[in-house]
Amino acid sequence: MTRIVVTGASGFIGSHLVDQLLAKGYDVIGIDNMRTGKKENLSNVRNNDRFRLLIADIRDEDLAIQIDDDVDAIYHLAAISSVSMSIEDPLLVNDVNTKGTVNILELARKLNAKRVVFSSSAAVYGDPEEMPVREDFALKPLSPYAASKIAAEMYIRSYSSSYGIDSTILRYFNVYGPRQAYSEYSGVVSIFTNHALSNEPIKIEGDGEQTRSFVHVSDVARATLLAGELNMAIGATINISGKDLISILRLAHLMKENVQGCKSEIVHVAPRLGDVQDSIGSMERAQKLLGFTPQIPLERGLQETSVWYRAHQDAK
Repeated sequence: MTRIVVTGASGFIGSHLVDQLLAKGYDVIGIDNMRTGKKENLSNVRNNDRFRLLIADIRDEDLAIQIDDDVDAIYHLAAISSVSMSIEDPLLVNDVNTKGTVNILELARKLNAKRVVFSSSAAVYGDPEEMPVREDFALKPLSPYAASKIAAEMYIRSYSSSYGIDSTILRYFNVYGPRQAYSEYSGVVSIFTNHALSNEPIKIEGDGEQTRSFVHVSDVARATLLAGELNMAIGATINISGKDLISILRLAHLMKENVQGCKSEIVHVAPRLGDVQDSIGSMERAQKLLGFTPQIPLERGLQETSVWYRAHQDAK
């Protein structure tokens, strides 16, 4: 591979993937509509001659014309990645996540892409009875967001069968780290960190005994890059998860400890509709097919993340 397209390129995970692809010598075209992505996430590559940012929506039907040349692979990360937003506006989330994916698959056909790597979600499993979650577990969506990801996965597989486009599906579990957007729809690490920095109450939805396995964005970007490079990953669906479980209540206390002088109270609010109780993925397949194991320990990653948010809070 030499010429790569990354959708969601100025987003949280996408921008880290762009960094790593360019560091390995690839030419990269980024696509982003800047709805949640930020140009500052691409500050490291702004002057790189091998990178071009195309400000466009993945639903735009003229993307092939705007790119105007064949590519080797497409990493499709662009999506609305919020359970809450999908419950509020399921039609929009379906339009972006499902229709947008079909449009990117059509782009792959038009640009003769040999490979598509798709970023799916652990949400497709629902609330499994066993842990860790294996890739062959039943799909039980508890939200329109999860349903949109399942629909997109099915389109990925159908295009592989119908048009011979090699594909790999990655199911991400609870990604965190620098550059994650902060809003009411953000991941829990982003929300807890920013509340701690502002001495606002850290709100836990439910009793806080629900558990998650968090994986640092740099590790996720590395796994995603490998999924497009390695032939063993062709046709596979692969979990990308952390190695250990932590309760949301324990996470809240860790975030307080990471922010010097934090005076935030930890409070409990109503459980979130569509939330799952526990979430950790089996990493056997990732280790076998990608040679991938997460390298960044949670406590170090959380400290790094709080430092990043502090620097960006001070810069505002």
